[in-house]
Amino acid sequence: MKDWLSALFFLLGGLFLPLHSYAKELSAETLLTDMGNAVKSLPYELSFIIVNPQGITPIRYRHVIIDNQPIAQMIQMDNSRREIIRKGNQVSYFEPGFDSFSLEGAYIVDYLPSVVFANFTKLQSYYNFIKLGRTHIGDISCQVIRVIPKDNSRFSYILLIDEKSKLPLRIDLLDSKNEILEQFRVVSVDFNSQALLKSMHVIASLNMPPLLLIPKSITKRFNWQINQLPLGFEEISRSCKEIAANESLEAMLFSDGLFSFSINVTKAGEHQLSEKPFRKGVLTIYTVIKGQYEVTVIGQLPLLTASQIAANVSFK
Repeated sequence: MKDWLSALFFLLGGLFLPLHSYAKELSAETLLTDMGNAVKSLPYELSFIIVNPQGITPIRYRHVIIDNQPIAQMIQMDNSRREIIRKGNQVSYFEPGFDSFSLEGAYIVDYLPSVVFANFTKLQSYYNFIKLGRTHIGDISCQVIRVIPKDNSRFSYILLIDEKSKLPLRIDLLDSKNEILEQFRVVSVDFNSQALLKSMHVIASLNMPPLLLIPKSITKRFNWQINQLPLGFEEISRSCKEIAANESLEAMLFSDGLFSFSINVTKAGEHQLSEKPFRKGVLTIYTVIKGQYEVTVIGQLPLLTASQIAANVSFK
C-alpha cells in the first residue's frame, strides 16, 4: 500500500511540475515591457549593426545609471565617428566638421529601433503581440516575439529577446510579405564591467554643448485636414515654413508610438505628375496633386497606406 501511494504521488508530482513551469511563462506583452525596462535600467555595452538597403552601419552603445541619472553613449564605428551622448534628459550630438549641439530628449533615438522604447500597454489596442517560441543566438537562449498590426496598415517586428538579461539581441522590421526592411543585430554584449563603468564616469563628468533652443510650436490653422487615419495614429505637431516668396510648406507629424509619418502640403508647380510613389527600405514618399496643391506623405509606412492617407486629405 505504501509503495502504491509513493508511486501515485510520484505520478501526480510529474503532472504538477509542467503546470508549475507553465505558470512561470511570461506573456508576450510582459516580455516586451521587461525588455524596455532592461534597456533603460541595466549597465551594459552593445556592439551592433544596422542592416538596410543603404548598407551596414556598425554601432557601439553604452548605458549606465550614475547618481540616479541615465548616462548613454552611442558611437558610429565607421569613418564618420559620429557620437551621441545622453545625460539625463539632454542628448548631445558630435560630428567632425559640424558644431556640436544638445537637444532635450528622453533617450537616443538614432539607430535603436523605436520598438525598444514603446509603451506596449498602449500599443496593445492596435497591435497583436505573439510569442513564437524559443531560439538561440550562439549560446544565449532567446524568446521570439512578433509585433504585428491588427489592421495590416503598417509594418511589423520580430524580436529576439535574451531570456536572462531581457535585452534585445536581434530585431527585424518586416513588410507585409515578411521581407526584412531593416535589421538590428547585436554582435557582442558586455555587462557591468569595470572598464565600462570607468569610461562612463568620465563621460558623466564632461560639460555638454549648449542646449539648442527650439521655438515652441504654435497651433496653426491650415486650410486642409486629414479625414481618416490608421488606428492609433495621433497628431504630434504641426509647422509652417516659408520656402520661397509667397510660398510655404505646411506639415503635420503623426505617430502611433511605434511608427511615424508626416503630411506635407505646398502649392503645386506646373506640369507635375499627378502621382509620384517612392519607397526605399522602411521609408516611403508618396506625392499626389490635388487641385492647386501638392500633398506628400513621408514616413515609415507601406506604400498603400501612404496613398490612402494622401487620399483622405481634403481642402476647406
